[in-house]
Amino acid sequence: MIEDELITIWQSSPREEQVKFEKSRLMIEVETSLDRFHKAIKYGIVIEAIAVLIASPVFIYYIFIVPHILSKVASALIAIWGIFIIIHLKRAKRNKPDLFSESYLLYLHKTREYLYKQKRLRDTALYWYILPANAFVFLFLAGFIGIPEKTTYLIGMVIICTLLGIKTYYYNKRVVKKKIIPRLEKVEELIKVMESKE
Repeated sequence: MIEDELITIWQSSPREEQVKFEKSRLMIEVETSLDRFHKAIKYGIVIEAIAVLIASPVFIYYIFIVPHILSKVASALIAIWGIFIIIHLKRAKRNKPDLFSESYLLYLHKTREYLYKQKRLRDTALYWYILPANAFVFLFLAGFIGIPEKTTYLIGMVIICTLLGIKTYYYNKRVVKKKIIPRLEKVEELIKVMESKE
């Protein structure tokens, strides 16, 4: 009942008031959606940082204990790659706009740019994240080729790494489709509403 009354009041109000209401509703929607997105990005970086903090020392240790030169080289590359990933993700997050430091329209333009950068980061994850990780792990495992008792283990690890790479690829595609593009569309819509009334 109250909802019907509100709709009637809104419909009977002047066009200018309807636009203000629509703009306010869109602003709240966009801000809430972006807050969730920023928290998810922050959480993802924390998870990656923890993984790197655990894996890097292990692979640095492997440099000294594994007997095979390929595995030693791969261990060093994995440790360096882990650090690169954290720097890369932190750099991408650094461009996050601050709602309170600029006009709302400028904030929206910067948010749109930030979302496009996040989309590009996910779209290109195959090249800077998945393929290097798998290549380095396969190089590490190649050091153990020729040891008969390791054959089953090596085949299992190659299958697991390949499946993880495929899963990560499709996960990033899903994030772009389900989380980034809808937010981009809402930001674009709000920018149009804001610019039409300036």
